[in-house]
Amino acid sequence: MSIPRTAQSDRTAIGTEMSDLELGKKGASVTVVSVDLPHRPILGRRKTTSDVVNLRGEPAPLSPAYEGKEDGLTKVGNWIWKIHNASVLTRYALYIIPIAALLSVPLVLSATVYDDAAAAGVRLLGLFIWIEMIWVLLWVSKLLSQGAPFVFQGVCGVISGGIRKYTTVLMALEIPLSLFLWTISAFASSHVICVFNNVAGDKPEDLFLRSKCEIDPDTEARPWPLMLRRIFLAGIVVSAIFLAQKTLVQLISIDYHRKQYDTKIKESKKMIWLLDLLYDASRTIFPEFCKEFEDEDEAIQGNNLEEVRKAMAKTAMGKKVFNNLGRARDKATAAFGAMVSDISGKAVFNSTSAHSIVIEALETERASEALARRLWLSFVGEGREELYKRDLVEVLGSHRVDEAEEIFAALDRDGNGDVSLDEMTMLVTSIGQERKNRATSMHEIGQAIAVLDRLLSIVVLVAIAFVYAAFFSPSFSDKVTSLWTTFTGLAFAIGGTVTEFLSCCIFLFIKHPYDVGDRVDINNVELIAEHISLMYSVFRRVDSDKTVQIPHNIANTLWIENVSRSKAMKERLTLSVAATTTNEDILALRGELQKFVTADENRRDFQSEFDIELISVGNLLKLDLQVEIRHKSNFANELIRSTRRNKFMCELLAAMRRIPIEPPGGSAPALGDPANPAYSVAVSDQEALDARARKAAELEESRLFPKGTGSSFLGEALSSAFQNPAQTMIAGITGRRNGSIREVGARPSSESMRVSQDSRRGAGQPYEIYPARSR
Repeated sequence: MSIPRTAQSDRTAIGTEMSDLELGKKGASVTVVSVDLPHRPILGRRKTTSDVVNLRGEPAPLSPAYEGKEDGLTKVGNWIWKIHNASVLTRYALYIIPIAALLSVPLVLSATVYDDAAAAGVRLLGLFIWIEMIWVLLWVSKLLSQGAPFVFQGVCGVISGGIRKYTTVLMALEIPLSLFLWTISAFASSHVICVFNNVAGDKPEDLFLRSKCEIDPDTEARPWPLMLRRIFLAGIVVSAIFLAQKTLVQLISIDYHRKQYDTKIKESKKMIWLLDLLYDASRTIFPEFCKEFEDEDEAIQGNNLEEVRKAMAKTAMGKKVFNNLGRARDKATAAFGAMVSDISGKAVFNSTSAHSIVIEALETERASEALARRLWLSFVGEGREELYKRDLVEVLGSHRVDEAEEIFAALDRDGNGDVSLDEMTMLVTSIGQERKNRATSMHEIGQAIAVLDRLLSIVVLVAIAFVYAAFFSPSFSDKVTSLWTTFTGLAFAIGGTVTEFLSCCIFLFIKHPYDVGDRVDINNVELIAEHISLMYSVFRRVDSDKTVQIPHNIANTLWIENVSRSKAMKERLTLSVAATTTNEDILALRGELQKFVTADENRRDFQSEFDIELISVGNLLKLDLQVEIRHKSNFANELIRSTRRNKFMCELLAAMRRIPIEPPGGSAPALGDPANPAYSVAVSDQEALDARARKAAELEESRLFPKGTGSSFLGEALSSAFQNPAQTMIAGITGRRNGSIREVGARPSSESMRVSQDSRRGAGQPYEIYPARSR
């Protein structure tokens, strides 16, 4: 298939520009607007609006609109929204005063017109006063719960700064804490109902002991005020259980995030701070949108309008006006933010700060790569291909040597003393990817904690039912035995589900072996974590991109190897070579591979420590070697791992051919090959019998302890040795020196060995002799 001339020239321009970037210089290049290749399918399926044209330059089709009423707030809704956004005093006054005014109407009537109104002998005046009190106490409790975090932060923050993180727990417990305080205050103020139930002649100390508010000794009937007090007493227990459940969930959330993400968040903030310093220094040397970095700055600061820019480029519209409008927008936003910052004392709407620009650039891979190129090309000296520490010191100044050393140590992760463009690009893109993965993981763990909260709320609901039954059912204690029997049977029925739930909670919140985006190996299967729920996790297989779902109770029993959390990893390769391989050949192979891993083009990928070990002799026909190669990173990035491994494997094969090291069985042609033909010769039976007899005699002579005389001699030697060990030892030594025990210690001659080897290979077959190689 031939490529059109215009497309071919555009691709040549792209290749020239990329080569200039890798060499550390920028020059005039061709900006490719579009490359029209024939028969290219449109793979997108996203629904777009009619305001943006599609990739073909045609207006997007109109989507069917909803013809009903649009969702919006009415006048009442807008009024409620304004009240909700008002100040605390205004909002609470509007909440408390109208309802309090309505409740004061029956209170005034029961105190004046209906002075004698009573319910079961208890005046209603005390009831309405108590209702007015608990309405006000409800909002007082809410105010106390809202102020508790600030009091806790002010008091406990003086003792330890680490305790301040629990302020967020108190903020999340505003409603449960306010309910708990309100039930206590309502129970404590319930005696007001009976205070106004007095008669003439009563003493003041008898106001709290009215006969109508006590148990009737004859009928043992409880008046309704005492029942009301019992309701709020049970409410205290119920609200305490509810508060404990919410506190437990919040503590799990705080403790989990502190253990799992605190270190990662601190490291990410530090790296972003270092990128902020580098970007400030870069735009000090090369201002924004200068001719050297115009394309990079457009990619970095135009991240949020990238789709609109691409659509305008497809329609052949000039984008310089659009870019200028974007810059004017940023400058106007920055000016407004500076004015607001002067008034409020806080930095807001600062869109031109280095931190805001770096955070925006880390959102996409294209902008991250552009940011890495701008930073690297700004500091690297002209004509160089590596960034050194002295370059940072020269740009930042001699007064910021410590910061330059810290920045260079963060950039040079492999510790080879320089930073290439590929290393810089990989570092910046990994920072952005890890930031997005961490945000996704925290969101999904938050969803799992919300599911746990709902499940615990069901348990709390059952506990509330038992509490109210214990407070208001006199026969509840008699039914406890039957209820316990029922509960035991239910426990057997749902025991497996409860066990699975507990194991999943322990696996997720305590063990937590992986996060979203981590590369893990489970049962020797390479997986990437895509989604984490409370009861299961969803993975993507590296080899086939299949989606795999594994329950947490099953994964709790498996070996999980987290590659992303690992540091620099090593790999061991086992290969079999010929049994004739010498130690000099193995040392030569080690030296060749050592030179490979320490070469300038490979020292960024591999560590200098290298070893080859002879682990086995197999079945005496081969040698098993183990080659250990150490990488300077882990295997989380499959593309980088495979590229480095392929490069090493090619060098390993080339080094074995250069030495050379032969495979098991040697490198001679196989039997039946034209270079080593197989043939047969017919012999008589007598010749065959004679040949077998000669072979048997040769084998017998080659044995260390021959059969027949050798075994009898060995038996006699052993028997005499047990009778007189010293004499036997002396005789043995003397005999070996005089050559008298030739049968035991004799070795076959070279001629016999040659005949033996010829007989084993077969008559007429060639016998290869490997000449000694000079070292």
